[in-house]
Amino acid sequence: MIKILTDSTAYIPMEFAKANDIKVIPLRVLFDDDEFDEGYPGSFDSFFEKFTRTKIFPKTSQPSLQVFIDEFNKVIEDGNEAIVYTISYTLSGTYSVANLAKAQCSCPEKITIIDSKSCAQVTFGYIMETIEMINKGYTRQAIVEEIEKLQLNSQITFVPDSLEYLKRGGRIGKVSATLGTLLNLKPILSFKAGVLGCAKKTLGIAKAIQEIIAMIPQNIKKLFLIHIANTKFFDQLKSAIKDKFNGVPTYEGELGPVIAAHIGPAIGVAWIC
Repeated sequence: MIKILTDSTAYIPMEFAKANDIKVIPLRVLFDDDEFDEGYPGSFDSFFEKFTRTKIFPKTSQPSLQVFIDEFNKVIEDGNEAIVYTISYTLSGTYSVANLAKAQCSCPEKITIIDSKSCAQVTFGYIMETIEMINKGYTRQAIVEEIEKLQLNSQITFVPDSLEYLKRGGRIGKVSATLGTLLNLKPILSFKAGVLGCAKKTLGIAKAIQEIIAMIPQNIKKLFLIHIANTKFFDQLKSAIKDKFNGVPTYEGELGPVIAAHIGPAIGVAWIC
């Protein structure tokens, strides 16, 4: 049987993980002298309450090598094989650690590591597709080939509430952040094929929401509406997108501390197609 493993940045709800026997391996978060596993959506409120009220910036780290080795060996000892999804190698060392663990586990040929080349609900979407393919009897190699096709056009797009967190993380300068705040500029950040970039800059949240909706292709398989830190703009996004993609499977999702450390509170969309 093919088992699915992923890291916590796929932000799979705990109930979904349990129902589909998915092992979630957490990344670690260091915040204000407190170190903890990232956890599941729905467990981030206390972190975000503090995160949005302090200038302390969190640090993150990938799971340990031994954690991956132990999980891979459990799969193999049970007579199974595994597909493992990780956050993009451009954001974290998790993919590299998983590959080192594969080389050191008891039967490497039973383990397939897939760099999502993305994060969050894009990875979740791949996992949903993988479950469907496993149920249809696809082999690991056939699943990899189908996921590689999806990776060509799948994307996640964010609109940060504020430029402050991008400044703190060193992704923009202090002057740019100050000017952007004064002008109410909202950057639209896109992450596709492992590359994070600024797709557009708009004036105000209403225009930003219009722009990210316009970026969504018509031929998507799954659509995710996402938020970081229960931002006040999430309801505006949901309202604006409600009727445009009628008939497309649509899900709501929460992102956690690891991705928040990159961009701060935000709203966005993710899709696979």
